[in-house]
Amino acid sequence: MSIVRLYRETTNEDGSRLFEYREAWADVEGGEFVVHHGRVGHPGTVGEQPLADEAEGEELLAAFLAQGAEEGFAEADPAGFALLPVAYRLRGREASDIERRNVEHLRVEVTHQLAWRGLGEVEDVTEEPGALVLAVRTPHARKAAAEIPVAARRADGVQPNKVEVRSAVQED
Repeated sequence: MSIVRLYRETTNEDGSRLFEYREAWADVEGGEFVVHHGRVGHPGTVGEQPLADEAEGEELLAAFLAQGAEEGFAEADPAGFALLPVAYRLRGREASDIERRNVEHLRVEVTHQLAWRGLGEVEDVTEEPGALVLAVRTPHARKAAAEIPVAARRADGVQPNKVEVRSAVQED
């Protein structure tokens, strides 16, 4: 199942900026085509429609891309995204099995919290002395960083005070 993500940034007449996202995917096994859209940083709206087969899913994704382009949406340039490191502090220098499990719960919750707001996803988890670090790729680092504590509080077994959002790095 591949996901197509589109973004659009506009400036209103009053000078305010609006950053929106649209994403769609064809869930052939589930028999539905899903479109999720909204303002970046806010919970989006989801719409589903029945899907007969993979060929229909590909047609609907192509139509989704065409309509998005017509309305000024484009696939985001990954170079415009920031990499936001989120560290989970360990008790020792190396992670225990329990800490790895907790970080997996954190990864799932962070991805859920961010993805449903158009704010990206956890791309990787790496280990460094004293921490496991989630690499979050996001189009809006400040808004994504604000959502991490919410996800940490919901993640099973995670002590939120062990979660640290580090400074984002702009990709080139």
